Amino acid sequence: MSDLTLLTPVVLLMLYTSGGFSMAAQNMKFWYLLPLLGAFSALAMSLTMLASSKLPVSLFGALSYIEPMLLFVLSITVLSQSLDEGGSLFMYGMITAALLVMIVDSAIGYLSRRRSDHLHGYREPQVGGFPPRRRLINHRIDGALKAHRFRKIRRYQRKMDKIQRKIEQLDAK
Repeated sequence: MSDLTLLTPVVLLMLYTSGGFSMAAQNMKFWYLLPLLGAFSALAMSLTMLASSKLPVSLFGALSYIEPMLLFVLSITVLSQSLDEGGSLFMYGMITAALLVMIVDSAIGYLSRRRSDHLHGYREPQVGGFPPRRRLINHRIDGALKAHRFRKIRRYQRKMDKIQRKIEQLDAK
């Protein structure tokens, strides 16, 4: 947000020198389209900030690579832009290559985690966050409940032993 605030004077100066203010004053559609564009930009930025706090870093990073690719495809298909403008073909080719490397790396990591999950068992803690934290918490709760039941059974057994000794003492008399 601070970057946009710092860029505002520069943008206003560029609009003034290029005649952007006079164009906006002459064409009435800019009176409602520009504020609408600002509202959509603010909404997109707030949703991005919300997503960055909710999503895992790896998924958020992958989505930040996918966004320019989708915009590139949209500009070619819907807006009929040329591929030669601004070296975009090379740049988006590199982004595509990075995405493919990320996908292959994620698939290899997933397969190795899945394989190690089968080797170590289902309820044991695994390297790399497997099993999920909820499963570990449930495992701890199960252990605490078993310990509680064991203590209860042991207490009951002691009471039964005490009663048995009293019966034996009474039989001995």
